[in-house]
Amino acid sequence: MLRDNQIIKPLVYGAVIFITLGITIANETLSRFGMEDNYVVTFSAAFVIAAILLRKNLLVITLVLTGVIVFNLPDATLSSYGVDRDVLLALICAIILVPSVYQLIAK
Repeated sequence: MLRDNQIIKPLVYGAVIFITLGITIANETLSRFGMEDNYVVTFSAAFVIAAILLRKNLLVITLVLTGVIVFNLPDATLSSYGVDRDVLLALICAIILVPSVYQLIAK
């Protein structure tokens, strides 16, 4: 029984991160480049984002999840707080990529 949980738990985490965070970030990023209709590229980017996030700790995943929740707020709410959607998307991508790039450079 314990062995089954050890196999299923990472798969469930990966599926949840892929569906919630990966697809949202990939879709919004690619829509800025006019590629939102290309589903192969969207799902490939979402898979890469999910793979990167699964290697991160819980704090990074929580920060990205919070950023995605704020990103999906209505435009009126974001403008009342003075937050730009493009800057927020860049911040989310930076939270994901900067630790990985730092780790590559530091080695």
